[in-house]
Amino acid sequence: MPFTVTGDPDVEQRIAGHMRRICQAVLEAADGMVRSIILTGGFGRGEGGAAPDELGRLQPVNDYDILVVCRRDNWPSWWRMRRRLKALEPALSRHCGVRVDLACKTPGMLAHAPLTVESYETAVGHQVLWGDGSVIEAIPWRDAGLLPPWEATRYLFNRGAALLWSQLMLDDEPFTEPVRRFVHIAVQKARLSWGDAALILRRRYDAVYRRRPALLETCPLPAELEFVRPAYAQAVQDKLMPAFPLYDKSDLAQLLAETLAHHELVWRWTETERRTAQGQGQAFWLSFFQHAAPVLRDPSVRLPLSARLYHCMVTLARLRPLTPALWGEHPTEHLVRVLPLLLFLPAEQVPWPAARRLGCLGTDWKRSPRQALGRRFIRAWHPGPPF
Repeated sequence: MPFTVTGDPDVEQRIAGHMRRICQAVLEAADGMVRSIILTGGFGRGEGGAAPDELGRLQPVNDYDILVVCRRDNWPSWWRMRRRLKALEPALSRHCGVRVDLACKTPGMLAHAPLTVESYETAVGHQVLWGDGSVIEAIPWRDAGLLPPWEATRYLFNRGAALLWSQLMLDDEPFTEPVRRFVHIAVQKARLSWGDAALILRRRYDAVYRRRPALLETCPLPAELEFVRPAYAQAVQDKLMPAFPLYDKSDLAQLLAETLAHHELVWRWTETERRTAQGQGQAFWLSFFQHAAPVLRDPSVRLPLSARLYHCMVTLARLRPLTPALWGEHPTEHLVRVLPLLLFLPAEQVPWPAARRLGCLGTDWKRSPRQALGRRFIRAWHPGPPF
């Protein structure tokens, strides 16, 4: 199975070499604890992006998503291996020229995987790089029509977080080629999330990118969201065959502002459909912030005590929120409420409870709330460098 839609022998051979190097590094670091190494994501489905370099040769772009499965359901071993794998990512990313994300799961984690886009896409689209690939058969989810509506919110949240990071970069970072690429990719992925959210809500999602634009054409959308269809079709094309226009900083800032405006419309429609927020204007996002029930999982299901204790520890470690609300939920339940306030409200109207949710103290957030809270948000959402 190819890694990209181009089928170009040169880039396919280069990616295959990257996969061999990744497997070698994982097996050397894991010390006999690995059952299988599996390529997921776009490259695992044969839809990885490739773009020409300055010499006209195709190079892989975007990320390599690698799933490493442990031999046994042993939590201490899993934790130890996960730490070792994360330590490998920077060197492997430099070697491959694209970001390498190494996820670590036990067989039990796969068998009890929640119904998410990630679980579904891993189950139906992957390539076994090393070891026993049958372990993936334990994932119970193969029907995209079962995907729950909060997965639409998760898409919009993650892509919106990258848009916030792009804002901070354009404000603070030197305008280098990596920054230009990061912002461009963030914009294109946000556009993808618009169509993907609609497909999930209308139960027409598909793991294969090339099928999705036609499926979106069959989805009823309100008139104010008709921009989603052409934007999505173009974003899918850019995902499969990326191009990186030479924007100057002002043009890219304008593109980002327009993308944010459209992102709000799609996200507002999504939460209206889900009935997780109400009201007009800024009151809508304030009601979303105050929504009492979880918005990224089934609120009717009570988590077991072990999960609540784990979430509490992770939340305290990553966020240190100054409020006991939702401490038993995953940290993303805090972050998803704050993000629309940072993206869509005027900076001076970001409320103090949002700062408390992120554990912010002091006066920096009052002088520059978007900058202070934005940086705090990004550190909790994505520890580590952006590229």
